[in-house]
Amino acid sequence: MRLSKVVIDHYRSIGHVEIRMPENKPLVLFGANNAGKSNIISAIQRALGERWPLTQELEDSDFFMRDKSSYPNATIACKFDSTYFVDRYGNLYDHFVLHYAADASQSQFTDLNGSKLYINNDARSVIQSFVVDADRDIGRELSYYSRYSLLSKFSHAVHQSLSEDDRISLEASFEEIKKTFEGVPEYATFFSKFKDVLEESVKGFVHSLKADFSAYDPNNFAKSIRIYAYEGDDVRAFEEFGTGEQQVLLMAFAKAYVETFGAKALVLIIEEPEAHLHPLAQRWLKEYVYEVCNEGLQVILSTHSADFLDMSNLDGMVRVTKSSEGITSARQVSPGELARHCHELGAPADKVTAENVSRFYGSKLFPDEAKGFFASKVLIVEGATEYFALPELFSKLGHSLVREGVEIVNVRGKTSIPLYWRLFSAFGIECCCIFDGDIKKEGGKAANDALGTILGIDVSAILDGMVGDGEMYVCRDAAFFSKDFERFMRAESASYLTYEKQWRDEYGVTSKPELARATSRALQVEDIPKEFETVWEKVITFSVELRQSESDDAQLENGDPIEDFEIPF
Repeated sequence: MRLSKVVIDHYRSIGHVEIRMPENKPLVLFGANNAGKSNIISAIQRALGERWPLTQELEDSDFFMRDKSSYPNATIACKFDSTYFVDRYGNLYDHFVLHYAADASQSQFTDLNGSKLYINNDARSVIQSFVVDADRDIGRELSYYSRYSLLSKFSHAVHQSLSEDDRISLEASFEEIKKTFEGVPEYATFFSKFKDVLEESVKGFVHSLKADFSAYDPNNFAKSIRIYAYEGDDVRAFEEFGTGEQQVLLMAFAKAYVETFGAKALVLIIEEPEAHLHPLAQRWLKEYVYEVCNEGLQVILSTHSADFLDMSNLDGMVRVTKSSEGITSARQVSPGELARHCHELGAPADKVTAENVSRFYGSKLFPDEAKGFFASKVLIVEGATEYFALPELFSKLGHSLVREGVEIVNVRGKTSIPLYWRLFSAFGIECCCIFDGDIKKEGGKAANDALGTILGIDVSAILDGMVGDGEMYVCRDAAFFSKDFERFMRAESASYLTYEKQWRDEYGVTSKPELARATSRALQVEDIPKEFETVWEKVITFSVELRQSESDDAQLENGDPIEDFEIPF
């Protein structure tokens, strides 16, 4: 059995969120801090975790927007790929809806029609979630702290698998162990005193009370099993191991459990798997997560690391954001949705399809570019020169891309700008770009026309009207040079030409990107062409919210009704 879909309504900061589980890949929740990723995880854990959901009353902070009076109910619905529950009448259900009410006595399980379901913990055990939180306390899951911990489920499954001969043999072995303890004077003395005190203490009880020590639990022979981890030949406590080792240990245990006792399913949830891991270890752990998912384990990750994003897992990528009103939303883009969005922004329908779009972007997107998924806005540039030089120029002007939540993404070629614009905007990320005119380069006009389709302007016509090297066109989403960055700077800033020559002749810097960065860093504010301040105001910090405000003002002036603003994808 596999979890296939989760729908959450009016829980904490979540108004309404729907999430599809990918097949044989992890579900990856990504987004800014405090966007609501942990709230999504909390909802799933309430529904599928080891604790009985209906005894977990909602705190005031668990009600939507912390407003218990306006939003007295919260629901968490889970759908599965096979039968989850059979009621006493033989009706089959592949789902349940967990209803929480301000009046806890009204909280209940129902079906999609609102009819009450009498689900018990045994029924819930067919699929269960386990969370490895940011504290990395895997000791809970690999101990007997609860009958529903991972180790408890394993020991119960082993106990159920024992034959009668196995039980007889184990009983004899356990009795031999007990006899060994009874030969220890301290053990024998303690037990004798304990037995005498107990018998004296319960004389007034109606029922007699006796106790005995045992080397095993008669109700679960396998409960005596403990997990130990070793470093070399030495036993170590779990907390002595590194974060990555603890995560791998728990995933390996869960994977082996699913493969051995496949009738019972697990959903392993890991918060911030990259925490405390160096970059190489993060990439290795990502490979391991994908490997265990491919072999049957369902894994949900929440992450701030681009290393865990993979376009081959498009179905499993969920961008979590929070609005200015504090409401969490989740954007999950299917291959079909991405293909249609690409078509709307100029991609040829015969070349970009639902069948190939994930593979295509999987070959294009690397962690450096994937960092853009964590930004509120992406500045797309065509090469390393702009990538290194622009932050220096903006910094000199007193501006910070990072402070504005803007990630600069080098897509290594002008023709790639539309590709990444389509991808990022499909996930609701604002985009802008800066590029060279390149009107005389081979393929330059085609590239400009493709960008014109994205921007809604005739780039080629504008370039035809630009004369000389020292011109830049600036519009709301883009800026472009009549020729290229270097020629524009040389034409508009005499100091740039001087510093460029100095870095080349005196310091031997010949690489174009390195030379552009060093030269831009050497400039004073008065040396920077005024167009870059316009770029900052009109391209970088001009936002969707401001567009909406201007659109509303225009509609009011025209007397037209204001419609809800929607990003066009």
